[in-house]
Amino acid sequence: MPAFVKGGAARTPFGKNEFLRSTRDLKFESYTCSAAAVAAETIDGFSQKILQTGEVMAKITSTAEAGKVGPYDSNAAVTDGRNTATNIVGINNTFLPWQLLEHDTDISVLYEGTCVKAWLFERNNGVRQALAAAAAITALGAGSAPLDVNIILK
Repeated sequence: MPAFVKGGAARTPFGKNEFLRSTRDLKFESYTCSAAAVAAETIDGFSQKILQTGEVMAKITSTAEAGKVGPYDSNAAVTDGRNTATNIVGINNTFLPWQLLEHDTDISVLYEGTCVKAWLFERNNGVRQALAAAAAITALGAGSAPLDVNIILK
């Protein structure tokens, strides 16, 4: 007689983040994301390098990765330029769930559009968190806006 055996434990929720308020009048630029600049995180016991949409991206200005971009990191210990708000180039629009484990990858970065500020991310010592750094928020053009970020970076 057939039987069903429930297997495995619950899995960590995983998927693409939505951060756009509107899809009108969006402008993007292509950049190369440095795999070395994205910290590994553990999901269900497996080490992954995940670049989520809605992460603030900054240009790397020193090290061998100079000229590429990586997630903005508000930790002062990050010395490759990604912790400087004036190096912010925009907001990542490309979801990379595993590609950065193997190589640098081209991504699409939003530099003009309307986003929901509460849905944006930064890194703090490599750990993804909600955007909180005042300098980054100002660099994105959000000021004290409660919800939307009308960014214009070029």
